[in-house]
Amino acid sequence: MSIASATVLIELLRRHRLLNAQQLASLPAVRSGHGQDPRTLAKTLVQHGWLTVYQMNQLFAGHANELVLGPYHILDRLGQGGQSLVFKARHSETSLAVALKVIRSELLETADARQQFLQEMEAMAELDHPNIVQFCDADQAGDTFYCAMEYIEGTDLGKYVRLTGMLPPVQAADYIRQTALGLQHAHERNLIHRDIKPVNLFLTSEQGQARPALESPRAAARGLGALIKILDWGLACLRPTRARGNAADQSNSGGAIIGTADYLSPEQARNANIADIRSDIYSLGCTFYYLLTGQPPFPGGTLVEKLMQHSTAEPKPVESLNPEVTPALTAVLKRMLAKKPEERYQTPAAVAMALASFCRRPHAKLETPRRETRPAVASEPTRIQDDTPMPASLRGERTPKTTPAPVRAPHPPRVDSRRP
Repeated sequence: MSIASATVLIELLRRHRLLNAQQLASLPAVRSGHGQDPRTLAKTLVQHGWLTVYQMNQLFAGHANELVLGPYHILDRLGQGGQSLVFKARHSETSLAVALKVIRSELLETADARQQFLQEMEAMAELDHPNIVQFCDADQAGDTFYCAMEYIEGTDLGKYVRLTGMLPPVQAADYIRQTALGLQHAHERNLIHRDIKPVNLFLTSEQGQARPALESPRAAARGLGALIKILDWGLACLRPTRARGNAADQSNSGGAIIGTADYLSPEQARNANIADIRSDIYSLGCTFYYLLTGQPPFPGGTLVEKLMQHSTAEPKPVESLNPEVTPALTAVLKRMLAKKPEERYQTPAAVAMALASFCRRPHAKLETPRRETRPAVASEPTRIQDDTPMPASLRGERTPKTTPAPVRAPHPPRVDSRRP
């Protein structure tokens, strides 16, 4: 619909419920003096904070119907991936701000794309940890599938390092330690991430406030509590409690590489279906190397050359690129980057324990803020025996969370992931 007048604009806002009842009641007074010019009225509504610039542009482009998806109002576009678009949205009844991931419309008929999207929603619903972005809602609106997650302010570690340069070891160790705690939580629910890398680790704060994008790393290392949240579980793999050994598990589907070459473990490059949590630990080691040096372990070469280097070559010594890295910290990093899975730390909990003494704050109990307790998982968690015991504080003791309760869809397209 072409917006030829302020009256037409107001009708669109009413029809799509883009303004609440109080705003609609105040609209005549706001409109006073603007006549019938729809753009002047729209700009005034933006200035009042009733509309966003993105909403205004979509309205005048004739895409008003795309600003509402199920119970959510789309406020802004945050980004896109290979199979989805991500928006900032607000629930129409609770006013809860969320990050809304929507599968790309051109892929709705693709079985693999739909399966991956459903798999991510299934995986996210099982996770409840302060170092993992929180799942809120999943549903279908018409032919469109969507997943709502907590909306957080901040920046990813890839962008943060590009803006600030390599990080001090105490800061990098703290971020990697927090990520390991989140991965341990997923591991205890039989999940591996399979795409740990800097851009999938989001830097915010314990108070939920954005950290300045250009904040000095040394100031950040001394500053308020930085909080890392793991994003994008689209490649997450549900691990059964029994060992995998059938023929279907012995090769990648279609021979595709799953993950990101700069951070991919040797065994995941060969066969993603048999990669386990130790593959995530290798990818976390590559991410640690990036935070400490400003570059991945093998920054040059083609895709094939990178994969070969991960299997056979050693990266440039980290201390030669960052002289602040101590031999003790180098030893931890080298173990994370061991070519053979059995030579690495065997659980993320062991990584967190190894890094505790290098972090900027004492972590005697390896604790982070915890969310409310959920019902116990019926199946026995899968663990790989490690030479370092997991501390009791990582085994599920929690305190009630203070974040808003998530909004649940009445019929989320989920299946039970707690397989025997």
